[in-house]
Amino acid sequence: MCPTATYSRSVKLSSQSSSCSLARTYASLGQAAATAMELGLNRSRFLGIGLEYADFREYQESDDVKYVDWTLSARSLDTATGEYKLYTKVFHVEKMKNIIFVADLTDSMLIEEKLAALFYISSLLLELSHRLSDRISLVTLTHGPRVYRALRGREAIRVLENIICREREARGSTRINEIIDILRAYTGKNTAITIITDYAHEIEEFAALTRLKRAMMIPAAVYLIFQRWEIEQPVDNATATLIDPETLTPITDRLEEIYKAIKAHVSHVQALLSAARINHLPVQGISDAKARTVKIAETYLKTRQMHVASI
Repeated sequence: MCPTATYSRSVKLSSQSSSCSLARTYASLGQAAATAMELGLNRSRFLGIGLEYADFREYQESDDVKYVDWTLSARSLDTATGEYKLYTKVFHVEKMKNIIFVADLTDSMLIEEKLAALFYISSLLLELSHRLSDRISLVTLTHGPRVYRALRGREAIRVLENIICREREARGSTRINEIIDILRAYTGKNTAITIITDYAHEIEEFAALTRLKRAMMIPAAVYLIFQRWEIEQPVDNATATLIDPETLTPITDRLEEIYKAIKAHVSHVQALLSAARINHLPVQGISDAKARTVKIAETYLKTRQMHVASI
């Protein structure tokens, strides 16, 4: 059993209505965040990230300062006020990719903080994909893998919402290696993979993903959602029994030993993904997801672009 499948302070969603409401709320927030990113439906512009320079515009408070063009800004002295204006770069992003989008809706993800982050990230990325005219093959992990073909981004997020709102279709314990054949079947020219999951999978499951990536030479991004107490020891000098939410298997041991194994597992997963050159981003719950909105989007867009360099 994977040590990160155990939780010390998990807040399970108590009802179908609460999980449905939470999913829809954070899906709306994710879509709004994507809309604010200067990614136009027709011109396909994204602030600071892209394949081709498009334009400059005046800096806004919500912009990332690292995309400011300091040379242009230095020449923008307003003689009337004696102040400089800041300008930031806008780039074109190549449109239309085939995206295999994997959403983990198994039991270990159905914890309030993690489910909120999953829907925020999914909606953010799927709205971006919609504006770029990407074609989505949505793969959901629940009681078994299911594939929804030929979707647009907004259609895909509605599918995810409906699964949560019907709840009986969510949960389960599907493993990553159970979808490898699916990923292989749907991988083709101009394709990239995006996976939203957590650390609660065996090392061999992540290893199977890295082998697929190397064999198919396909760009991939993995978002690893966790809550603080999954990987950070809450108290010192204690013995605890933790329960795997997917198998209901208990682990009783000293917390120091349990969290030592958890940290080793997390490090191993990150090392595997790094060695395979899979873009990966750990996200600690919904607050971290909202704070790192630009980085989350940047990881997705850079993964799309990686394919351009390889064809």
